[in-house]
Amino acid sequence: MPQRSAFWVAAVVSLAALAVFEPRVTAAPVAVAIAVLVWRWPAAALHVAAFAALAVRPSLDVFSERRVGVGPFALSPAVAFGAAMLWVALVLAARRRRDGLRTWTDARLFRTHVWLFVAYGIGVYSGWHWYGAAGLAQGVRELVRVASIVAAFLVVLWWIEANPQASGRGWAYLVVGTLVPIAVALTQLVTGQGYLEGDLLRISGTFSHPSNFAQYLIPFIMVAVAGSAASPAMFRALRLGWALGLSLLVALTYSRTALLALAISLVLLPILMAARTGRRGLAQGVVVVALVGALGWWLAGDLIRARFAGVNLGVVAWEEARQGVSENSFTWRLITWGGLVRLGLLHPLVGHGGGMTTVLNPMIEEGSGLPFSAHDDFVKLFFETGLLGLACYVLYGIRLCSWALRRARTVGSASAPTAYAVTASLLSLFFFTAGVAELAVNTAILHALYGMLALLTVPAEPTAPAPPLRR
Repeated sequence: MPQRSAFWVAAVVSLAALAVFEPRVTAAPVAVAIAVLVWRWPAAALHVAAFAALAVRPSLDVFSERRVGVGPFALSPAVAFGAAMLWVALVLAARRRRDGLRTWTDARLFRTHVWLFVAYGIGVYSGWHWYGAAGLAQGVRELVRVASIVAAFLVVLWWIEANPQASGRGWAYLVVGTLVPIAVALTQLVTGQGYLEGDLLRISGTFSHPSNFAQYLIPFIMVAVAGSAASPAMFRALRLGWALGLSLLVALTYSRTALLALAISLVLLPILMAARTGRRGLAQGVVVVALVGALGWWLAGDLIRARFAGVNLGVVAWEEARQGVSENSFTWRLITWGGLVRLGLLHPLVGHGGGMTTVLNPMIEEGSGLPFSAHDDFVKLFFETGLLGLACYVLYGIRLCSWALRRARTVGSASAPTAYAVTASLLSLFFFTAGVAELAVNTAILHALYGMLALLTVPAEPTAPAPPLRR
């Protein structure tokens, strides 16, 4: 007994000494402890991890801001969350394998995500090939970030597989996850301490940028709108009130991209639902969407007009961009995209490497002194992974949206409006905004969308739940 005590004392002292020189060393015993707990109590671990993925992650985005001198593996709450989620998913996957359960319960989803990982794998290779250890580190960071998002998706899938009746609880967790960001946004609005752009106050909640906060709210607006038509009168009023309140918050972010994405989502919703609901359903959907749009315009029309007033999409804007003159955000984006595409053509097949946009972009953010992001997913993927990686990413997006649409067409009638709302949001943010929404880099938004997609995997008809993991 004394020998065992002496061993533990020596281990703790050694770990403390190592932590003085490298604090991240303390992650090793924490990882071991998490693995033991997850392996011992997998059902409880699934529930806790699913709650974290659905409700906790949106409140951490503000801690992920880039700063000069911060390396690719700098620790932050958001990074620690992603690493922990990935580790928990790996342990649970090993436990499932031992218990005879598959990691991917849907082969189509597995094949879809193969293309995603191939795209980011190309980024790892190209970064290492062209820029050595620095490029490799950036590419690995991006790959791990994406893997943690998919890991959270799998965790929620496994949780729903084992507990189909928990779907309603999952949606409640998603709503709970909106409360802190919304509360912070309202506080910013009242105190005037939000994201200041000159004299313009833009609320951002717990997100690092107002546009990210606005885009995060879009699928929640769409779910509320889609379910209102079939709800009783009282719940219809609550849903529409929730949708209008969130829409007003979107307007107060002054994000043109988010306003465009929301408008596109509202247009897509009745069109997608028409295949299932017929002409009558299409007419009802158009009426509901038009009503929400009209009320939203009545509440925030002046804000929207003011935000779009200075945008010039005509010939003059293109000519200014060609000359390198930026008079508004549209010409600025054209200049940025043009510069990144020209640099990307130096390595057109495999790109410069994952995460290298914010290292090599010649456009520098004045406030932070750091290179800007691409402000477009497809430009980013071309610059970082070349034509090969971009093709893989586009194929992944097509397959994921197709899977979501297929689920919407096959789920039960009660869940169909919600499924179509999530699909419309995904299509809008991924493709119909031409990549400007930057969905690929908005980790918190992907957590929310993936969580919603996972909750849609509940069988249309009651079936026996999957066998639980053995204790």
